[in-house]
Amino acid sequence: MFILSRRYGCIVAAAVFAVSILVPSVSVAAEPIKIGFFGPLTDAFAGLGIEAKKGADLAVKQANAMGGVNGRLIELVTYDDRGNRTEAVAVGRKLADRDQVVAIVNGSLSLTSLASAPVINDAKVPMVVAYSNAVGVVKGNEYVYRWASVADVQGWVMAHHAVQERGYKRFAILMQDEEYGRGIINGVEKALEKLGGKVVYKKAFAPSEREFRSMLTEIKDQNVDAVFMSGFGPPLTAVGRQGSELGLFPEVQFYVGCDLNEIDWYNGIGQHGDGTIATLEFIAPTDHAFTKQVMEAFEKEYGDKIITHEAGLTYDATRLVIDAIKRGGADREGIRKALSETKSFMNLSGAEVSFTDLREPMLPIALGRWDSAAEQIGFMKFVSDPELIDPRPWYQYYK
Repeated sequence: MFILSRRYGCIVAAAVFAVSILVPSVSVAAEPIKIGFFGPLTDAFAGLGIEAKKGADLAVKQANAMGGVNGRLIELVTYDDRGNRTEAVAVGRKLADRDQVVAIVNGSLSLTSLASAPVINDAKVPMVVAYSNAVGVVKGNEYVYRWASVADVQGWVMAHHAVQERGYKRFAILMQDEEYGRGIINGVEKALEKLGGKVVYKKAFAPSEREFRSMLTEIKDQNVDAVFMSGFGPPLTAVGRQGSELGLFPEVQFYVGCDLNEIDWYNGIGQHGDGTIATLEFIAPTDHAFTKQVMEAFEKEYGDKIITHEAGLTYDATRLVIDAIKRGGADREGIRKALSETKSFMNLSGAEVSFTDLREPMLPIALGRWDSAAEQIGFMKFVSDPELIDPRPWYQYYK
């Protein structure tokens, strides 16, 4: 009997050993946690999406270098929406249904985010929008959160600075005619109505417009104190250069929104943009220790000394999603709950950001001024007054 048991035990041990060679342990085979990402990686707006993906990739790489979340690595499932509404809807469905991601980091434009947000919301996948500023992306979509500011807040802040801190009275407005551009100018106009500023010139333009000399010549004849402009990086750069060549800037103060911090401006403006003031959602040249670490990491990873608007906001949005996974678990409802319970999260400028009940951040706005000699946007101040940065009052203007 003893001999039979011993022989049987040997057979079992051999079988277990063989299986252990063929099948990896549970810890080694643990499935990665899938986070979705989409943005315009090709076509007209590719520069924005590529920069956004840099931020998402770096945040994931840093998290995985620290062991991921509970021993599971983060996998970024990426799609190109080409800056196209239909494609954005399609990739949103793929991420939610086919790829079964637990959350999505949106690295896309307002126009594509407006199209995809309802689809992702219906699939009950929590999504953090990195740099899309249009109110309608978040409003009514309970699973959608924003890391950027509402566009109107930027205009509200810049107009308050112009009137209250500079004493300006007469203004011209150039408005990019889409939801983001209209939002900034809505904030400007509401502030000027409140503060007594006078708009003597206003023109709208398409996002593809690059020739502004006739408008700037008309503005030059209006004796304005400042020009407010909303727009993406290329039109902002075109106006900055053409206005300087015509002698309008810097005699007249030029105010712009967050898209000043795009690669087009850095590469194309030079001394023509000196003195331009922007309302920014973060600013890299600060003395905060974390900011310096992030800047060093970006330069090491990409060879870039510049952290663009899209890269920085998407880096922080991805960090926020990973933090929510740590707090809420690797499932959609847990992540949604954790995002909703976020009381404070530090951005790459070292500023603490809280959230409202509308899933919108109370994001301090950095005022910055372009300095061609330093080849960067110089830090002026953070605006953190709740009356100026609160996104909630602006919901009344959007259905």
